[in-house]
Order: sequence, then structure tokens, then C-alpha cells
Amino acid sequence: MEDVWIMDSGCSRHMTGHRKWFSSLNPVSTKEYITFGDNGQGKVIGVGSVSLSTKLSLREVAFVRNLGFNLVFVSQLLDEGYEVRFKKGACCVLDARETLVCSLLPFGQVFRVDLTSVSGPACCLVASPSADIWKWHRRLGHLSFDLLVRLSSMGLIRVLPKLRAEKDLVCHPCRHGKMVAASHIPVSQVMTSYPGELLHMDKVGPARVASVNGKWYVLLVVDDFSWFLWVFFMEFKDEAFGFVRDLVLRFRNESHKAMRAIRSDNGGEFRNSRFENFCRDLGLEHQFSSPYTPPQNGVVERKNRTLVEMARTKLDEHRTPRRFWAEAVNTACYIANRIFLRAFLGKTLYELRFGRQPSVKHLRAFGYKCFVLKKARHLDKFESRCLDGIFLGYASSSRAFRVWILEAKQVVEIEPLHQLQLLPPFLRAQMMKEDPCPWLPPHSPNSKLMQRLDPLRTQGR
Repeated sequence: MEDVWIMDSGCSRHMTGHRKWFSSLNPVSTKEYITFGDNGQGKVIGVGSVSLSTKLSLREVAFVRNLGFNLVFVSQLLDEGYEVRFKKGACCVLDARETLVCSLLPFGQVFRVDLTSVSGPACCLVASPSADIWKWHRRLGHLSFDLLVRLSSMGLIRVLPKLRAEKDLVCHPCRHGKMVAASHIPVSQVMTSYPGELLHMDKVGPARVASVNGKWYVLLVVDDFSWFLWVFFMEFKDEAFGFVRDLVLRFRNESHKAMRAIRSDNGGEFRNSRFENFCRDLGLEHQFSSPYTPPQNGVVERKNRTLVEMARTKLDEHRTPRRFWAEAVNTACYIANRIFLRAFLGKTLYELRFGRQPSVKHLRAFGYKCFVLKKARHLDKFESRCLDGIFLGYASSSRAFRVWILEAKQVVEIEPLHQLQLLPPFLRAQMMKEDPCPWLPPHSPNSKLMQRLDPLRTQGR
């Protein structure tokens, strides 16, 4: 009986009285006894593991003194993931993949474990042993298991055997070398009820080239309900608080509905005592995205990319110097508010913000050469009546155009009517051939030239 293992459904656990079967054995710290069928008792000396074959390993096997049998507990086999089948003439134990582990043969009034039916590699007709898939996985540059199995089944590669993958195979080097972040679930509805309930904000920069007015950073604010955009240009990051405070106070004056929260990343320009005190005084919740998780602030992050791409395209079209990037970003924001539609609502950002449809009649192409009418009172009779300029966009707080005066090298804001005239397309093409780089004026700038632009305002970003 020393070499026979009997299937038993009435015992309390796997157990044996023979030390030679254990591959590992740990002594027990408490006194435990097993009661035999004749009311005798045997002391549990230790608990360990027993390997009956390459496919059948028993865990938590009790080493019981004076026990003359080797017992396999059916319930414990089921807990370990095996399946025990009892059919007339075909009793066996299967693993989770329904592969034969061992047969069960009648032994008097019970069944004993027969390990001879699964000896050798012939137990698997279509797949190599599990070690093969690991071997080919490493040889083929840590190819994914699914692709490796599919490739082996197609018969397109010589020598590669047919393989079958086990469930839940984990390769630690693959995890270290290939692991990527899981994708975030997209939002499929509008999460707020009215404009100004939640504001998203983020900083862009610093730019590698300062703007015309010495700015290095962009602060972008997005309303969650309408996705309306605001851009502010900063020389230093800590200027963000002043712009956000003014915008929040403006919303409080414009609407009778209360602002609930603002959302930003963990940058020092947002996570500081000034923002904390301001939000506490107004009863606002300041929400932060998790560190190094931009998708949690994805609304403003996507708008950042959109505006930067639009600005980059505008600068590239006419080789506009990069110091005008702020003008390009401001123009991109102005256009985006009038042409983009809010998802799930089917209206432009401008209409959701102001309640009326936007007009694009006044829009002009960025970077085009134009003429600006002089309005000074004391002009010489034979003096030119206009100045050459480059169109740079739209004013933020007035109905005016922004133009770079070539000779004066300054940005001015002028009224839309009668003072700005863009070149017709055929003349513009001819002039660009004659003067491909209008940013360099033919003469040195005149210090008194800007006096002739009165009452034009000079302003830069």
C-alpha cells in the first residue's frame, strides 16, 4: 500500500504516512490529530507538497504518523482546479484545460490513481509541452503568445511546431518592456448643465522664442459646458492666478448661476496658497488631475493641441517670424470659438456662450500684406496716404484688427472699416515674388512714424 494512492471523498485532506513522497515538508506548530476508521488516532507531523507526476502535484498534504495509506481528497482536488470524472470504464482526473492528468482504476471498493496512462510526451497530440511555448516565445523576440500560437497553427514557418498557449501566461520581461497605460473611458454626455459651472485650465510653454511683447507662456481656459476658449499670455507662470481670478469674477457678474469648480493639473502655478484661499472664499472646488495623467484634464489638453496646430500652420504659410506666435494663437482661439461645434449639443461654442449665431464676414487671412490708412491731420500733400502692414488677427477687447506696421515695427489695433485693405490675390502673388520677405522693411524705421498713426493704438502680445 506504500506506493498506491487512493481517491477518497470522506477524508478531511490529502494525507500519507510515508515521508518519501514529500518534495517539501514543513513541521506544524500546533498539535493536530487525525482519527482513523477504527477510532485510532495519528498525529500530524508536518504539511508539505507531493509531486505524483509532472502533471499532478498535491499541495497541503498532511504527514500523519502510523497512517498506512496514501489518500487523495476529492474535494481538495476540485479546489486546486482539477476535475474528477467518474464514469463506467472511464474514471479520470482532468486539469483546467481538460487535459488528462491521470486515470482512476478500481481497487477493491475504491479507486486508485493510475499514473502510467499519462507517462511520456504522447499525452498531447496537437501541442508541445508547455515548456515549448516559452522556448519559442524567447527565441522569437518575446512575441506575444496569441500571435505565436496563431503563427504556429498556420504552418507558414518551417521547424516551428504547433503550439497551444496556457491560460494567464505572464512574461515578466514583456511586462517591463511593453507595458502601456490603459486607455481612459471617453465621456459620452455633457457633464455640466450651464456655462460657467466648471472651468478647465492649463498652461502652455515656455516657448523657445519670446513673443513681440515679451511673453513666454499661454494660459488656456475652457468652459466645460460650451467648450468656449480664453487665452491669456504671460511673462511669468505666477501671473495665471490674476487672469483666472478676473475671469471667475466676470462669470459671477454675468450669470446668476453659481460657478461650482475649476479643474487643473498639479502645476505650481495652480496649486498654491493664492488659489486655495481664493477658492475657499468663493466656495469653489479646485479639482486636480492625478500626477502625470493628462487625460484626466483632457478637455483643455485637446484644445491646447488644436490651437497650437492652427497657430503653427498660420505661421508656416507666409514664413511669419516665430516671435508672432502669440498673435497666431490668439487668432486661432478667436476662430475656434466661432467655427467648432460642441459635441452632443450641435451648436457652435460662440452660440452656447452668447446665445446667438456667430458671423465670419469680418474674418481675414492671417499673415497677408495689407494697407493701413493714415488718419493724422497734418499730412503733406504729396505724402503717402497709407502704410504697409501685415494682418495679425483680432483685438481681444474691441472690434478692431491687429496689424504689424512694417516701417514702425509695432503692432497697432485699427478699426475694421476703411482703414484696412488686403491686397487682391493676383497682386498679392506678384508682390510676394518681388518682395518674398515683407518682414524686413526697405528703410530704417522712423521714430516719428507712429505719430502719423494717431489715433491708432499700439499694442503687442
